[in-house]
Amino acid sequence: MKSLRYSLATLALIGTTHAAVAADNLEIIVPFAAGGATDIVARSFEPTFSQQLGVTSVVRNVAGASATVGTAEVANSEGNPNIIGYEPAGALSIQPSLKKLPYGPDSFTYICRTVSNPMFLMVSKSSDITSFKQLVEESQDQPFLYGSSGPGTLPHLAMAATVVNSDLKAEHVPYSGSGPAMNALAGNEIQIMADTETILENYDLRPLAVFADHRVEGYDDVPTVEELGLPALDFAVWQGVVAPKGISDERAQQYAEACKVTVESDKFKSFADKAKAGIAYLGPDDFKAFVQKRFETNKQVLEDAGLAP
Repeated sequence: MKSLRYSLATLALIGTTHAAVAADNLEIIVPFAAGGATDIVARSFEPTFSQQLGVTSVVRNVAGASATVGTAEVANSEGNPNIIGYEPAGALSIQPSLKKLPYGPDSFTYICRTVSNPMFLMVSKSSDITSFKQLVEESQDQPFLYGSSGPGTLPHLAMAATVVNSDLKAEHVPYSGSGPAMNALAGNEIQIMADTETILENYDLRPLAVFADHRVEGYDDVPTVEELGLPALDFAVWQGVVAPKGISDERAQQYAEACKVTVESDKFKSFADKAKAGIAYLGPDDFKAFVQKRFETNKQVLEDAGLAP
């Protein structure tokens, strides 16, 4: 009888949620391939974040399906305090409008937003194209190919909206992240890309326009898309940290406090300044509200661009 009681107690312990497990080891999922903008920032964020928590952490790249594979892994880990996602904008605020997924904007515990940057329309510096006007003119004879970090990501959305709202002739080629797309751009497999200043700083690229309502400091000669005669297409690539639903309030608070300290640390600020990653901290409640608002806005943009199912 004693053995039976022991067995039942053991089964009960096994059946408890992950929320009771101490996060001595933490896995940080980056849902893109290594070498892209999200991965670069995440790997600079990780050391201070894990130090603040007093845990051993590892960044794991889980690329695929426009960042939804890795994001779904986080969403499906309900109650597990040993896994978080360092998430790009598209996975949370665009993809759920494009296809049936095992998650939506309400499937996570929101921790913090870390950075936000406007995107640039860019070509390789080895290209002879030096202006958006020239890009449009040369595309009339032979449509260009533009890359993205995956279907339905913000880089894809920005370029699709540009094609719809201008005379540019270009077709989409998706990749598993900004890193592979940059390799393709270097090899002239594609000719155009939309991405952030972080990518501009890490690769040899020439910006032709910026998707923002104002010119960006340091790129004073780069016009906004509105100055080029397009609608005011304002696309910012933001990133943030989410955890699975069902973790304890205590664990969520620990993550939130560690994130705030990390983003405000001299080490991360130094990295962000060099990488041109604009620090844009939001706490848990504000980040959650922000994602929901962007989800609704992007859903309308997708419909206007003819990308919504």
